[in-house]
Amino acid sequence: MAIIDLPNTDDLCRTLTGSNQQMLDETAHESPVMPLVPRIDRCSGDSGLALAGTPSPHIPLAPPRGSFVKTLEGTGLHNFIAQQFSMPEGACGRLTGAVMGLINHLPNERAIELLEIAEQDDVLEIGFGPGLALKKMSQLVRGGTITGVDRSPTMFRQAQARNRAAIQHGKLKLIHGTFERLSLESASVDKVLAVNVIYFCSPIGTALAEARRVLRPGGAMSIYATDCSSMRWLQFIGPETRQTFDRKGLEHFLRHSAFASDRIDIQTVWLPLGFRGLVARLCKR
Repeated sequence: MAIIDLPNTDDLCRTLTGSNQQMLDETAHESPVMPLVPRIDRCSGDSGLALAGTPSPHIPLAPPRGSFVKTLEGTGLHNFIAQQFSMPEGACGRLTGAVMGLINHLPNERAIELLEIAEQDDVLEIGFGPGLALKKMSQLVRGGTITGVDRSPTMFRQAQARNRAAIQHGKLKLIHGTFERLSLESASVDKVLAVNVIYFCSPIGTALAEARRVLRPGGAMSIYATDCSSMRWLQFIGPETRQTFDRKGLEHFLRHSAFASDRIDIQTVWLPLGFRGLVARLCKR
């Protein structure tokens, strides 16, 4: 059977962006309720529920055909996806931002809820992506300020467009920079949000040390991470992914970080289609 080479990834993403951007850019809708069955996660050994009929996370999916890999300029499909989620760029980056909005809708809701944001709080989001969580928090904060830091110029532009009013009114400030070196004063914020970014941070915990530095005493940080079992099934793990976590691994990482002496609470979050996430609340003493 003949193998047909797919178009260049930029061309493919421009096509997808043009036809689907408006649909994907809207707030995500929950998937319809579907039957779930018990399953043991071989990544962590935990038992849980998953969508009936879906492949187990430990069963590898078929690799992309050679012709498709070639169109990705030497990278595998899952590596390319992982790179875009780490640093969205170009036409594919714009599409990735829209997909992030869908994927992060429920994690954002839960992580923001755990922060218990007050009207006077100063809030920081690390890795704001397309800016949906910033928009949500702008509605909660009235007397305080919100700052967002992201290293992707593509995400910066998307978040800027989505939150133009809050920026113009001086409530929101966007910073293009890294998580390991925040351009904020020490003890300058009350709450810190980080959703689906911890995989791309240094394993030695530099970003967490910076987050704790800018937190005021009594402040809180909320971290969401997709469980590694779901990450593997989705094939989102690539060269840009510096670390992944199950619940035990996340707890170990946090208890050996700059937050070691602080209060750490971790919850499991169940998402549509049986995917599992972890949300941690860190309270600085």
